[in-house]
Amino acid sequence: MQSRVLAIVVAVVLALVATAVLVVYVNGADRRAIADQKPMLVWVAAQAIKAGTPGQSARNTGMIKQAPMPRKNVVDGAVVSLTQIQNRYAAVDIVAGEQLLQKRWVGAEDVAGGRLLRIQPGYQALAIEMDLTRQVAGFVTPGDKVSLILSMKRNGIDRSEFLLQNIQVLAVGATALANAAAQGGGSRVSQGKGQVAAVTLAVPEDKVERVVYAAENGSIYMTLLADPDAKPVPSDGGATAGNVVGAQ
Repeated sequence: MQSRVLAIVVAVVLALVATAVLVVYVNGADRRAIADQKPMLVWVAAQAIKAGTPGQSARNTGMIKQAPMPRKNVVDGAVVSLTQIQNRYAAVDIVAGEQLLQKRWVGAEDVAGGRLLRIQPGYQALAIEMDLTRQVAGFVTPGDKVSLILSMKRNGIDRSEFLLQNIQVLAVGATALANAAAQGGGSRVSQGKGQVAAVTLAVPEDKVERVVYAAENGSIYMTLLADPDAKPVPSDGGATAGNVVGAQ
């Protein structure tokens, strides 16, 4: 009789323990399910990204964006912070909608071809030496849009007028668009007063000879555009000693 009672008690205790374990497991599973569904912000490709594209440039030009993603769907090694692709480049072509993975972004030395200047078809990279004053006191940075004003004698008259307008800066000194924040967000190149630095521009192929001749035979100032999509300023023949202060 006693053994039967003892067996019943043991069975009840085991049932209670099993119930408690089941409750704990179910509660834990619920918490895990909720955690898996809780959205996590990751960086994804908003559009197709070509191999060699700088991470910061991709961000500044809208190629990538943050998107909420259930934690269970976040791929291992996903980019969750821009610092993870800072000064890094896409190692392969990335399709629109794809999660960015850290392993697909590499250092400059690993970019195919090793080219740091990204030159669009129909353009050539051309460097011009300019002192601090002529490059807007050193505030011109890789990715900016600028215009060039040329001063030189033409038909016996000294004249200043636009040479080229709304052209992209590829590099200032050794700081290139490929390793600086682009589209106006690049790192300023530190220069002392009177220091000369080379400014590398993306010049249309049919204008390269004109810019070289102007740099060799005239004086060039650079202006910095507030709007990268600004329309060219209409030319009125430029400024001369006869019209700069109006008719006398």
